[in-house]
Amino acid sequence: MNVESFMPELYGLWPQTRAYCSGVAVLADRADVQAAVEEYFLETKSGASAAPEDLRVLLNEMTAEMREQFAAFRELRRSAEASASASGEEAAAKLARADLKAATDAMSLIVRTLEKIDQLQRQFARDRELAIEENETAMGLDDAKTRFLKRIEERATARARQLFEDWQRNGPPATDEDEAARASREAEPG
Repeated sequence: MNVESFMPELYGLWPQTRAYCSGVAVLADRADVQAAVEEYFLETKSGASAAPEDLRVLLNEMTAEMREQFAAFRELRRSAEASASASGEEAAAKLARADLKAATDAMSLIVRTLEKIDQLQRQFARDRELAIEENETAMGLDDAKTRFLKRIEERATARARQLFEDWQRNGPPATDEDEAARASREAEPG
């Protein structure tokens, strides 16, 4: 890994939703945003935890702080390199090399931390999208159930009207006892 070519400014703050996602409506005020966020909370099995919005904000704050620390260690490394090459004293050069190594190690750790933060941000974004899809699927199932029950009601009403019209036209339908009596009359000789 080349820490000199690493650019921490690429690890920026993550918005609530992606700018290029066309299916998401723009929310005007904080109350609308809060309502939208609460609608898509993920179910957790481990009790109360921080809200996804709080974690996103925390990760954004950590990213900003890590960027500042990276810039400070980059400057420390440059000054240590300059001191190591310009210094004529052995003790000063040794101290400058130790500073150089410490700054490089710290920069490497910051890069790995930023990569982890980015990975967490991406996971939160995937989890939010999955929750949105699951919510939409559940809403679709509710709609299908409602349509199905409405169709059953329509068919039952139509069948009841048909039976009522048949009854008005032909009289009441024959019962099992009427069928048995008619069968016995037909079976009798004579």
